[in-house]
Amino acid sequence: MILRSRAIWATKGCVIGDAAVRVRGDRITGVGGYRDLLPDDGEPVVDIGESIIFPAFVNAHCHLEYSGLAGELSRDVSFTDWLNQMVSIKQSLTHDDHETAWLAGAEMLLRSGCGTVVNIESLPGLYKRMAPETPLQVCPFTELIGYHPEDVSELVDLAKRELMANAPLALNAGLSAHAPYTVTPEALNVLAMFADEHSLCTTIHLAESDDEWEMFTDESGPLYDTMGALGRLMDDCGMGTPVQHLAKSGGFAKKTMVVHANRLTEADVELLWRADADVVHCPRSHAWFGHGGFDYDRLAKAGLNISLGTDSLASVGEGRETVTLDMFAEMQEFSRNHPNLACEDILQMATANGAAAIKLENELGQIRDGFIANMSMIPFNGTLSEVPEMILHHSGSVEMLMIEGRRAFSRGDSIVD
Repeated sequence: MILRSRAIWATKGCVIGDAAVRVRGDRITGVGGYRDLLPDDGEPVVDIGESIIFPAFVNAHCHLEYSGLAGELSRDVSFTDWLNQMVSIKQSLTHDDHETAWLAGAEMLLRSGCGTVVNIESLPGLYKRMAPETPLQVCPFTELIGYHPEDVSELVDLAKRELMANAPLALNAGLSAHAPYTVTPEALNVLAMFADEHSLCTTIHLAESDDEWEMFTDESGPLYDTMGALGRLMDDCGMGTPVQHLAKSGGFAKKTMVVHANRLTEADVELLWRADADVVHCPRSHAWFGHGGFDYDRLAKAGLNISLGTDSLASVGEGRETVTLDMFAEMQEFSRNHPNLACEDILQMATANGAAAIKLENELGQIRDGFIANMSMIPFNGTLSEVPEMILHHSGSVEMLMIEGRRAFSRGDSIVD
């Protein structure tokens, strides 16, 4: 099948007018000008008219099962107080609550043009039950929490069980040591070695808050007090920043996505570069917590791959405000805070950079021959030079989303099956 549209944004620096893309099975097998992509005998050609086709978004960090928590948590509290609220609320949630929220979050992402998401799976068995219920390519990263020395073997056993169940169903399955304050240094090292042994990607919340910073650098603050009261040994604190702590622990795997990275020293940036880490920024969550400016320029100058994620709805919006998981909204929030960055660079963060973060840079994030046919479509009413800006500033759902060459979402009856 050939899809013809007014414009295709294939990747940074590649906008094609009067464009076409050929899809065979689940793959893209050609892209270019419509007159250069001749149909084979009997091959259907579908003209979708005044539209832009662009790569489906790759959301590099999400918590789908918290999609029912929008407006449920207090905003004007410390990070530690927010964590305590989360623990309390999670204790009241049932399996049905988690499943309903997980599927609702997946639907939100589909409607907003997201084809692939790195999801932190905190409830064992949930992904295996939910994955067949959505066309969204959910990459399950098993969340691992264990801050007592005796927890190490249990965490490895959990990782093995979940990977055995999840990997056959997923495009990519990985591990998520929650954070350095909830996982012992020994466990951080053991899990990183396990990931490397099995060629797994990992992700970790790191350098997220001032409370975390105070815990590791100053041996003080509300998070230090809370974790100590829970029985965590605190003798690894007072010896450096959170990033330095992870490095000393041997917690960087060969492929580690560092989520947030909100507070960094020059030495931290150097360590992230030496670890070949990827950084995932969640702009709306960052703004909700009132963190200082995200240090994009310094990270980019160091050559780090930076992608975007939505985080969860537990840290977006407030009160009765209606909020959804939405990569357009994340890009727009990022653009407001980094107005000098080109639209195409931001689009790359939401597409190709996210794919690279999970070692799928040759499969996802671009409209390119041989890539998986994950594509979004929105209306087009401007000039070719305006295409990247029109994508970035789009609001509402996409017109249609295709995942693996099949329609995953459309606003109405789509002309593409």
